[in-house]
Amino acid sequence: MKELQNTINKKQVESESPAPEKQAAKVKPGPGPVKTILEGAFLARERIIRQLPFFLFLTGIGLVYIFNSNYSNHTIISISKTKKQIEEQRFEYINTNSKLMVTTRQSEIAKKLANSGLKESKTPPRKIVIYQNKQ
Repeated sequence: MKELQNTINKKQVESESPAPEKQAAKVKPGPGPVKTILEGAFLARERIIRQLPFFLFLTGIGLVYIFNSNYSNHTIISISKTKKQIEEQRFEYINTNSKLMVTTRQSEIAKKLANSGLKESKTPPRKIVIYQNKQ
C-alpha cells in the first residue's frame, strides 16, 4: 500500500513540476510581433503568400471605392454650382422681363418720345379698304 502511495505522490510531484524540455521552450521566446512586422518576416510565410491575390483584390476594391467617393464629391459640387447658376439666370430673367414690361408701356414710350417732337395720336386708327374692279 505504501508503494502505491509513493507512486501516486511521485506522479503528482512530477506533474506539478514542469519538464526540463518545457522550461527550455519557455525560456527561448520567438521574436516579438512588432519585430516580425518591422523586419517584414511575416510576409515570407507561405500562408501569406497564398493570400496575396486576395490582398491585391481588396486593395483594388479599396482604390475603386476611393475613386468613386472622389467622383461623387466632384459631381455633387458640380451640381450645386449648376443650381446656383440656374437660380441666378432665373432671377436675371425675371428682372429683365419686368424692366421690359415697364419700358414698353404706352405712357413710358410717350414720355421718351416727347423730347423728339413726336406726340401721341388721339384718334384711333382706321381701316382702309380698297376695292379693285375686275374687268
